[in-house]
Amino acid sequence: MLVVLVLAGLLLSMVTINVVPDDGQRLTREAERVGSLMALAADESRLRAETVVWEADLNGYRFVVERGGERYLITGDDLLRERRWELPLSRLSVVPAGGEPQVLLSADAPALRVPLAREWVQPRWRLELAAGSHAAAVDFDDAGRARLAAR
Repeated sequence: MLVVLVLAGLLLSMVTINVVPDDGQRLTREAERVGSLMALAADESRLRAETVVWEADLNGYRFVVERGGERYLITGDDLLRERRWELPLSRLSVVPAGGEPQVLLSADAPALRVPLAREWVQPRWRLELAAGSHAAAVDFDDAGRARLAAR
């Protein structure tokens, strides 16, 4: 009987530990969310026939539309709304294929800007997020599809 109670306690503690995601899992989930939202924003760009730009800093990110040299925050869309990162980021990088990476290390640095092309074929690039000792990356292929990068 005591062995059964000990085993039940161990199983319950393992389930409890796995229910609460750690910071690495939360960062990976955030990277997946951003990848999905980027694909949605690229579709929106094609539908609007306007360039949608993803702007991000260490505090959060937003999607804006550029018209006549002016920037307009996308509003009225619950999915493309302005968001704060789930975890405070310590590093944010945009790495174009074969190009120089853009890296943010300071909260007061200007936001990184990634225009989402209206064309169906887009340049490949990588988004890298880091929070403390955890990191996650998303690779974007030439169709604009996002895939979590292998670690």
